Amino acid sequence: MDPRIQYCVTQIEHKILNGSTEFNAHDALVQELASHINLTRFHLTRLFLKEFKYSPHDYIQHNLMGRCALMIAHTTQSMFSIAIDMGFSNQQAFTRAFTKYWGIAPQHFRQAHAYYTAMRKKTAELPVGDADQYEVKVTNMPGTQIWAARYEGLSRQKHACWNDFRHLYEQHVPEGRGNYFSGLSYDTPMFVPQSFMRYYCGVPACRDICRKPEEAFEISLPAGRVAVLSAECRSHELPRIYDYLLDNWLPTSGYSLRATCFAEQFTTMPLHWDSQRIPLKLMCWIS
Repeated sequence: MDPRIQYCVTQIEHKILNGSTEFNAHDALVQELASHINLTRFHLTRLFLKEFKYSPHDYIQHNLMGRCALMIAHTTQSMFSIAIDMGFSNQQAFTRAFTKYWGIAPQHFRQAHAYYTAMRKKTAELPVGDADQYEVKVTNMPGTQIWAARYEGLSRQKHACWNDFRHLYEQHVPEGRGNYFSGLSYDTPMFVPQSFMRYYCGVPACRDICRKPEEAFEISLPAGRVAVLSAECRSHELPRIYDYLLDNWLPTSGYSLRATCFAEQFTTMPLHWDSQRIPLKLMCWIS
């Protein structure tokens, strides 16, 4: 990927993750990014269209609407509160934008998700193992820098991402080797087309920026309170772990989902994850 596009993608996802962009300021953000990498908006748009088949503005819109959907589905916040948190000037503007993007009003979206969750609990299996065995711990996490490779359209193929990432890791072993490996998900299949699912395989960044692989993204994970669920599973069983955390634990915890990034943390690289159960910690940012 063009390093200029890498920079823009990282900045956009960081701003959306940290809630530091206003809905009406997207054009200004695109201009800011273009200026930083010494391109016109026209040329930046051409690069995005070549890489992703959509414009920078559409990319920002997609990130924001995905986060809005997660906040509506997995929190009890009022629509007004979500609208303000997402950078909208008022609830009416939020409702118009959300309805235009998803084809359903925010309140109806929440009702539909509640119904979907209730029906799934009646028919679906429990997550891996007995749900009573799960323990979710709440802790504070410092800000973290990750060097990561980006993959798309592989929501059910995370094991393949790690098998590919091994080659990059072997060529560029960072300082802090062996501490942990991080899988970062910014989307969930319910709200995002499979072809756009984003997944990052990463390791802690080292102090020497010169050792950063040219093709790697540098991702800043925010400091703050996180919910941590420890489990052991195969890669295809992971969605049920997400379901437990988001649809069982979170609604009764008294916490709200703060960010739409989820981290899967491993003590060893999860190679052959499709065929063997591997211990991991699934984390989400809460407030």
